[in-house]
Amino acid sequence: MSKHGHIGQAAMKAGMDRKTARKYADGGKLPSELTTRRDWRTRVDPFEEHWQEVVERLALAPELEAKCNGVG
Repeated sequence: MSKHGHIGQAAMKAGMDRKTARKYADGGKLPSELTTRRDWRTRVDPFEEHWQEVVERLALAPELEAKCNGVG
């Protein structure tokens, strides 16, 4: 964004709040550069106790594909 523009108008065109646009303009970084990587899990891994078996089965039958049955 230019230093001489109207943040409110630019924010409206971009579909974001004026304060968010101001934060990005003042920060000089893209939103993707502001995020930090996390190293914790946000939910329980349903495959954790069976993962080794899954790996073995996939190694024996590489033609298998991951499919979602729509549950969940």
